[in-house]
Amino acid sequence: MILSVAALIVKLIGALFKIPLTNILGGDGMGYFSTAYDIYMPVYVVSNAGLPVAIARIVAESISQKRFCDARRTLKLANTVFFITGFIGFCVMFFGANFFVTKLIKNPGAYLAVMAMAPTVFFVCLTSAYKGYYEGLRNMYPTAIAQVVEVVVKLIFGFGLSMLAYKLGMDEYNASKTVMGKAFASYAEAEIRVLQIAAAGAILGVALGAMGSWLSAFIRHKVRGDGITDKELSAPQEITPTRTILKNIIRIAVPIALGSCVGQVTGVIDLLSVYDRLHHAVDVGYDVLRGIYGEALPATKALEDIPNYLNGCYKGMAVTLYNLIPTFTVAFGVSALPAITTAWTQKNSSELKDNVEAVLRMTMLLVLPAGIGMSVMSHGVLTLLYGSKPAEVEIAVPLLAVLGIAVIFSSACSPINSMLQAVGRADLPVKIMVGCAAFKLIFNYIAVGIPEINILGAAVGTLICYVLIMVISLFFLFRITELKINYMTVFIKPLISALLCAVTAFGVSRLVLSFASENIATVLGIGCGGVIYVASLILLRAITEEDIRRLPKGEKLAAIYNKLPGIKKENRE
Repeated sequence: MILSVAALIVKLIGALFKIPLTNILGGDGMGYFSTAYDIYMPVYVVSNAGLPVAIARIVAESISQKRFCDARRTLKLANTVFFITGFIGFCVMFFGANFFVTKLIKNPGAYLAVMAMAPTVFFVCLTSAYKGYYEGLRNMYPTAIAQVVEVVVKLIFGFGLSMLAYKLGMDEYNASKTVMGKAFASYAEAEIRVLQIAAAGAILGVALGAMGSWLSAFIRHKVRGDGITDKELSAPQEITPTRTILKNIIRIAVPIALGSCVGQVTGVIDLLSVYDRLHHAVDVGYDVLRGIYGEALPATKALEDIPNYLNGCYKGMAVTLYNLIPTFTVAFGVSALPAITTAWTQKNSSELKDNVEAVLRMTMLLVLPAGIGMSVMSHGVLTLLYGSKPAEVEIAVPLLAVLGIAVIFSSACSPINSMLQAVGRADLPVKIMVGCAAFKLIFNYIAVGIPEINILGAAVGTLICYVLIMVISLFFLFRITELKINYMTVFIKPLISALLCAVTAFGVSRLVLSFASENIATVLGIGCGGVIYVASLILLRAITEEDIRRLPKGEKLAAIYNKLPGIKKENRE
C-alpha cells in the first residue's frame, strides 16, 4: 500500500507533466520524446534490472536468518556494482546516441533527446541500490519518497525547460526566420526543429529528476539509517564471504535482468520495427493512410515525418495512458516478493497461498475496471486530456481501445513474474517472454507494414503478446507451487464488477452527451462507473475482510465494512 500510494502520487504529478507536455509538443514532439525513452529503457534494464530484486532477496534472506552484517555488506557491494553498471549505461547511451537514431531507428530528429536522457541511466542505477536494500528490509518508505522526489523535480524542470525552449525557438523564428541561428524556409520546418529541442529540454528534466531521487535516498540513509541496531550487528552470526555474496547477486540478478530485457523487447521491437514498417506503409499506401485518417493527418506534413507523427500519437497519448496501471501492479509484486520468498523457503503452503491469492486478487481488482473502462471510454478520456490536439486524438482513439484490454494482461505479468522469482524460478519469465517477443516481432513486421492497419498493428501485437505471457506464466506458477486458488474470488467476481462499471460509465456518458459537452459526459460517466464498481464489489463479496485489514488503519476500516448490510453475518459464519 505504501508503494501504491506513492505510485498514485507519482502518476498524478506525472500527469501534470506528461499531459500538458503532449499538448505542447503534439504528435511530432512526442515522437522524439518517446524515442529517447524507448532507447533509454533497454539500456537501463541491461545496466540495472535484476540487481534491485537480487539485493532485496539477499537482504530479506539475511535478515530472516539474523545475518545482519551480511545485509549491511550487501548494500556496500551493491553501491559499487550499481556505480559501475550505471556509468557504463550512461556511456553507451550518450556516445551511442547518433548510432541509435540514425542507423537503428531511422529517426535522427531524436538525437538531442537521446543524449539528454543518458545521465538518467547513471542516477537511476545509484538510487536502485538503496531501493533494493530497503525493500529487502520490508521498508518501502525510501523507495516511495525517492519516487515522489523524482517526479516533482521532473515536473518542475522538464515542463519548464520544454516550454521555455519552444517559446524561445518560435519567437526567434518569428523575428528572424532562424532557429538557433539556422535559417528555415517554412514555419513547419522551423517548428519541427524547435520541437526537437523542446523534447530534449523535457528529457533533461527527467535526468534532473533521477538525480534528485538518488540524493533523497542517499541523504535519508545517512541521516536515518536502516534500523539495524549495534546489538544486532554484534550478535554471533554466520558471516558470508564477499565473493559468495557477489556470486549470489549475479546468480539471482542475471536471469531476472534477462527476463526484464525480454520484457522490454516488446518496446524495443516497436522501436525498431514500427518506424521502418510505417515508412513502408507510407511509401506503398499513402493514399490509403490519407483515406483512413483524413484531416487528422496534416496535408502539409512531409512524407518522411509521418512515421514519427503516427508513433508520437501512439506513444505520447495511447501508450502514456496504458502505462499508468502497470506502475501500481509492479508495487504489488515488489512488496509481496519478501513475504512469498519467506513462505516458500519455510515451506509454509498456507501463507504462500494467502499471499499469492492476495497479489492476484488485488491486481485484478485494479486492472480489470481500469483496462475495460479505458477501452470503452477511449474517445472521451483522450478528448478530456488532450483536447487541444484533436487531430492526434482521432488517431489515438482506436489505439487506446486496444491497449485498454492489453493493460489487463500486461499489468498482471509483473507481479506474476515477481512471484516466480520468489519461488526460485527467475528463468521462466525469460523463456516465456523470448517466445512471445519473437511472435510480436513477426506480427509487427507484417501488420504495421500494411497501410490499412499501420500503427494499429503495434497495439494489437502488444495485446496478443501479453495475453500469451500472462496465461503461460500463471500455468507455470500454479504448477510449481501446486496451489489451487479460488478463481471465483480472484478473477470472476472482479470481472463481473468491472463489466458493470464499464457499461455504466459508457451508458451514462452517452446519455449526458445528448445535452452536455463530451468532457462533462466523460467525467460523470467515469464517476458513476466508479460508484457502481465499489457497490458491486461489496454486494458480490469480492473484497474480503482480510483484504481490508491489510490496509493502513485496516482494523477501523474492517469494523466499518462489517457494519454493511449482510456483511457481519456472513463473516461470523
